[in-house]
Amino acid sequence: MQDATTADSAKCVDQHIAHRVYVRIVQSCYNMHVTERGVAYDFWVRVRAEQNARGWTDDELRDQSGIARTTVDRLQVGKRPPTARTVNALSRALGIDETEAHQLAGRLPRDTPASGTATPFQQPRTPSVREAILADPIYDDDQRRAMLQLIDIFEQANRNRQD
Repeated sequence: MQDATTADSAKCVDQHIAHRVYVRIVQSCYNMHVTERGVAYDFWVRVRAEQNARGWTDDELRDQSGIARTTVDRLQVGKRPPTARTVNALSRALGIDETEAHQLAGRLPRDTPASGTATPFQQPRTPSVREAILADPIYDDDQRRAMLQLIDIFEQANRNRQD
């Protein structure tokens, strides 16, 4: 009699644990979609793309620029533009043009259109799929390589269709 009760009890615990894990996964996925882009999001994407292109870890980026990882991560969601010191240090370490870096970081206005007429609202530059893949810290090198290869396959197929 006790063995049956113990088995039922273990079954309930397993179901309870499975339910908690499911809830955590759902909450985690939900939170990923809630994140808003900060003022310097485009600069953050560029910094992460340049960092990944060099194969630098966050510690190496900190050593080269003198800027802490938390400060770099704050670029993604921050409500205010980063300081000039932060933008300058990161742009110098990564070889990004300083004027472009300040524009991406929201410290300077973006260039006006070539026609010379300024628009009242300019859409921020959307990163390419390649830049987004390279900048996303969630992926490891093998995942990035596989996704970039898929993009190459799609681009080649599109070129062949146009010919």
